[in-house]
Amino acid sequence: MCSYQTLYSNDKAGYIIRCEECAKIQVAYGNLVMTFEREDFDVFHSWIKKTQANQRVPVSAIVRSIMIPSPYPGMRLLLSYNELNELCAMLEEADTELQSLELIKLFDE
Repeated sequence: MCSYQTLYSNDKAGYIIRCEECAKIQVAYGNLVMTFEREDFDVFHSWIKKTQANQRVPVSAIVRSIMIPSPYPGMRLLLSYNELNELCAMLEEADTELQSLELIKLFDE
């Protein structure tokens, strides 16, 4: 039975949680929910940070014009500049929380 730890939560943006039993990480952003193993979460987080670093401030930061590929053919995330920054901030905060929990777990053992 899944027991979740909240790594990030925002009523408007979404949430990031981790199951204490299976250690899978669930990212909910907008109307999309993705589930990752820890390694896959790290890859996704790195890809989003890299994409964000390569962006210039567009004329309109709210127009959805940034495509993020997925491992599924024909399926991509379509985000605005503002949404990309928001998603990146969510992932950063969740990653920091994950690292903190992993350090605490080392002291418990």
